[in-house]
Amino acid sequence: MTFALDLSKAIEKVQEKSGVAVKRITLELFKLVIEKSPVDTGRFRANWNVSLNSPDKTTTKDTDDSSRGKPSVDKMEDKIISYSFKDQSVYLCNSLPYAVRLEDGWSHTQAPNGMVRLSVIEIANHINDV
Repeated sequence: MTFALDLSKAIEKVQEKSGVAVKRITLELFKLVIEKSPVDTGRFRANWNVSLNSPDKTTTKDTDDSSRGKPSVDKMEDKIISYSFKDQSVYLCNSLPYAVRLEDGWSHTQAPNGMVRLSVIEIANHINDV
């Protein structure tokens, strides 16, 4: 019986630690996307929305033209930290009509290779190095 209890505690600890790892990776990925977002008026950067189980397709007239997107990153971090990802999907969505064009390199000087695909590659490489 002791072995079963010890194993159960070990499994619980692994699940808890993996949940923390998922949260950290998600935070870092979403932060990279926001930081790489091109800024003209700052509206695009301010329109990244984090949600659970389905994309949040709302938009706002808010702007974030800060150098590293701190207001948008802070908003995203507050949501991620409060979420429990157990059996849930998390989304980062930008529903402005020109979001896909920006990801496809429309901003030749600020984000010629997009934001999302580059950030996913960076995170994947980081995970592979660990």
